[in-house]
This record gives sequence, structure tokens and C-alpha cells, in this order.
Amino acid sequence: MQKELKNRRSIENDEVRYYTTRNIISVVSNASVTEACQTMCDKSKGSLLIEKNGEYVGIVTEGDISRRVIAQIKQPIDVQVEAIMSKPIITIESNQLMVTAFLTMEQYGIRHIAVSENKKIIGMLSIRDFSKYYIRKFSKRIK
Repeated sequence: MQKELKNRRSIENDEVRYYTTRNIISVVSNASVTEACQTMCDKSKGSLLIEKNGEYVGIVTEGDISRRVIAQIKQPIDVQVEAIMSKPIITIESNQLMVTAFLTMEQYGIRHIAVSENKKIIGMLSIRDFSKYYIRKFSKRIK
């Protein structure tokens, strides 16, 4: 029992890199919110990055769409994602610990954070990914 508790307190495999979704989903900045929603739905994602001139310039989430389009009774087909995206993109390096990612997300009030390596975005981490982390870290170990 003591060894199991020690293993759970270990920070081995606690780095963000192990829980990052590396398949980056993005749309161009002049895409409509309808296109963005269709992309998120097709890929089963709650966020996507916004790309302009080959660079990621912002992020759009389900929450952004709810608050900035639906709640304001705008037509999603008439709104470009650039108008509702959150910027700058909040990032965390892939070698940082999950607890650091969680605290950063809490600090900024966000549910999705871009993961980078050497300042280049390589994936995304969402609040959902923390369930995988906590299950792996705290579930009963099978010997």
C-alpha cells in the first residue's frame, strides 16, 4: 500500500506531452462560424485554431460560439471566426507538468490550451484530457 501511494505521488509520466492531442484542427481566419462548427462536429472537437498567412493567430471554442454568436442572436453563416476568436493563443510547453497546465488554464479561465515544443504549436490539451490523466494517475493499479 505504501509503495502504491508513493507511485501515485511520483511525477513520472505527468508531463503534458503524454496527454496532448497532436492532431491540430484549424480553419482559416475568414471561415464562417458555420464552417468552424461543422469542422468541430466532424472531428468531435470542442475547439480549433484559427490560421492566417500560415500562422495560428487565435482559437475558437464551443463557448466562444455560444457567447459571441448564439447568445447575441447572430447568424453563424454571416460571422467570420476571426471576429469571435480568442487571442492571443495561450500555450504551454510539452515538458511542463499537468498541474502547471491546469493552473494556467484556471488562471486564464480557459478549457483548451495549445501545447508547444520550442515555441511551435504541436497539439492541444483540453479539460477533458485531465480525466485521462487522473484516471491513469489515481486508478487502482493492477499488479
